[in-house]
Amino acid sequence: MKRFGKTLLICFVVIAILATLLTGCSHKIGNELLVNGNFESMNQDTKTLENWSFVYVNKDGSKNSEKSFQAEKPLVGSNEAEFGDRYISITTEDYATAYLKTSVKLYSGQKYLLSVTFNVKKKITTESGDNDAIGGYFGFLEDKNFQEINAYDSNGWITRNIYFKPTSTAKYTFVAGIGREDLGGGSGTIAFDNISIKAVKEVPVGTNTAKLTPGSSVSDKEVGGIVYTVLLCLFGAALVIGAYYVIRILQKKSNYIDSAPLFDDDNDGIVKDEDKTATDVKVKKSFKEFFELNNLKTTLLSPIALFIYTLVGAFLIRFILIMTVFGMGDTMTEYAGIALDIAKEGPSKLYGVHSNSLPTGYLYVLSLFGLIGNALDFTEKSIGMSMLIRIPNIIADLAVCYMIYKMIASNYNHKYSAVIAGVYALLPAAFTASVSWGLNMSISIAFLVAAINFMIEKKHVFVPIMYTLALMFSNAMLIALPVIIGYEIFFCVKDRKAILPIVIASVASFVVFYCLFIPFATEYFAPNSKPSGVFLVFSKMLENIKANNLISNSSFNFYAIFGLGNNASSVAMIILIALVMILFVIFGVYLFSKTRNRLDYILLLAMSFILWSVFGVGSRVEFTLVGVVLLLLYAGLKMERRVFRVFGILSITNFVNTAVILTKSGAINFAFLDGTGLSHLYKLDPLYIIGSLITVGTVIYLLWVMYDIMANGVEKEIKPMPDNLLMEFKEDFDYNKNRVIKLLQRKK
Repeated sequence: MKRFGKTLLICFVVIAILATLLTGCSHKIGNELLVNGNFESMNQDTKTLENWSFVYVNKDGSKNSEKSFQAEKPLVGSNEAEFGDRYISITTEDYATAYLKTSVKLYSGQKYLLSVTFNVKKKITTESGDNDAIGGYFGFLEDKNFQEINAYDSNGWITRNIYFKPTSTAKYTFVAGIGREDLGGGSGTIAFDNISIKAVKEVPVGTNTAKLTPGSSVSDKEVGGIVYTVLLCLFGAALVIGAYYVIRILQKKSNYIDSAPLFDDDNDGIVKDEDKTATDVKVKKSFKEFFELNNLKTTLLSPIALFIYTLVGAFLIRFILIMTVFGMGDTMTEYAGIALDIAKEGPSKLYGVHSNSLPTGYLYVLSLFGLIGNALDFTEKSIGMSMLIRIPNIIADLAVCYMIYKMIASNYNHKYSAVIAGVYALLPAAFTASVSWGLNMSISIAFLVAAINFMIEKKHVFVPIMYTLALMFSNAMLIALPVIIGYEIFFCVKDRKAILPIVIASVASFVVFYCLFIPFATEYFAPNSKPSGVFLVFSKMLENIKANNLISNSSFNFYAIFGLGNNASSVAMIILIALVMILFVIFGVYLFSKTRNRLDYILLLAMSFILWSVFGVGSRVEFTLVGVVLLLLYAGLKMERRVFRVFGILSITNFVNTAVILTKSGAINFAFLDGTGLSHLYKLDPLYIIGSLITVGTVIYLLWVMYDIMANGVEKEIKPMPDNLLMEFKEDFDYNKNRVIKLLQRKK
């Protein structure tokens, strides 16, 4: 144990040092950072600019794919000759928004110079006539308070410079055009060229330096979110603690371990002496008898009835939140646009209109709701479309509740299984994520739990099928791949008759996974198409993974403690984290070789997601949620009290993590309706640090619990409720006090 603890501590110290070194980067002074800022690189066939994408949004929020920018030729003999072969001109009508956008990675603390040359050829007007409203805009989407370059009129071509300094290392979205979706549009024409962003060593004396602060767009819309966070945090703690003691009470029942009948007798299975006869035979009640007056109370308070009430409650909570929370803001709007465009233009046109890397399964779901949305005349920003897209999340959550109930009821009685399933149904971390930003992750969790169900039942053929479906809705399910492959290999070695069915099911799943993507890739099968349609599905998966190049932008994690959570990751750091995860896979194989218990696959899967969320590159808050759900299932099946307590802590910190992001984004106060996106956790505030410390400490403890269970075979079952609970508290307090005293009295 001492050697294990020291080794673990050394590993964390090494990771901390390497993380600090690998993220301490900056740009070289004077190097141009904006690719194709002079707009000289242009595809003549598609009329698209390299590294830039164009967006045109009508006043009502609908996107117009027929509009585009104009590539203008400089007039001979004018001062436009310095602009090369072309400059860009954008025209808007009826107070629309139109802009070109691109990404640029900037480092915290580094000073930069933004330079733009523009000419307002037709004066830009706003609907309100307010001179402070947005006109010709050159700035960043991540911070609408940024001191951007803004213009309504000009006397010919002029050049403006602005010095700025980011407060966080991140990949930022630079936009150039007229208006912005979250701030408003305008009518007019603006031309621009030679946009440049360079790192500088010093800022001239007397020159103002603007601050670029991601996530600072909402500052006065957080009151409702704070109330929501505090109340549901208390409710979540009460739910977990209450469930723990209900389980302990249930353990005192004599029929707790056996599969009890659906409707228990009033005497809890205890047969009195006067009732014992040699000819007693239990007669199963008919459906009609359950609802007779003398049986009605038993029926309405039966375990299955209580479980149904829980499902109804879970549905109502999620449905109310769907109606009151818009969702992921501008991301939800983008998804709604994709859905409507697929239904209108067909799947093969998707990537020509929307540059996205959404998983295949979710594209099919969006296609379905696009058809419904078009039939109901929904727009991209309508509440109805936002609600429609999130309906599958509710269905997926209820399916997870049922599967948890079913798996636990097969080992214990219905009352106990209803309690565990009810915890998930009412867990704030689960329903808050699923109705706000969980989206395709909720469906992936359902398929992953289904795969686990088949693991437990030894139905090996269905495991790769369910896993493939989970992967089709979230690329994050790649985290589970080593455990799934390990499971299949183990049973192929253990039972040679299973080899052929497992191989056939795995290959068939892969083929179906590939074929289902073909409708979206047909226009990319041409020989000169890049990437080729043959590999487009895999290139899109890679694109999705590479898009999040930050160490973490949304979760309580190890790096946040040192202020590194939102720094851009380097290749060296990715290799380092990959090596750590490989070591965990080896460690997991070693532990499983000790027990060979199928239930331990659940614990390994849970740890895979939790470790990646806390220590991995590109970690996200929903990764922890996947692990939390699996911890609840494992704790319920094994009745392991240490795992159940860890589940409780992580479920609360994960909810706080999620709720803080939604609060800072103004989601609880309907601020998403103005197009604002989710704010990331960029600042080193006390809550971020404390939440990360608690999360990391809990995960380190969970690593030890996993080792103790799988290597040492030590399982600490949830104890039955004692006759005197106060006496138990006193004994536990004395025991822990004595342990602390002995620890302090130990000699060096």
